[in-house]
Amino acid sequence: MTEKDFPVLNKIYDIGRQAEIIGDLAKDTIDKEGEHAKIHCSNVVEWMKDLAEQAQKAIDLKIEASE
Repeated sequence: MTEKDFPVLNKIYDIGRQAEIIGDLAKDTIDKEGEHAKIHCSNVVEWMKDLAEQAQKAIDLKIEASE
């Protein structure tokens, strides 16, 4: 891995972290607002979890490729 890779990997990490935060906020809304919020927020939780996982996979692939 080179120094040129760091900014890209850092941005990918930021995307994954933001997805986790959004997912957590949606989950908190479900917990606080109950069934009505569950209808609107449950998909957001899953989408953000998937986005965070994909960001982590991209980082892992880049690290493996540089070894």
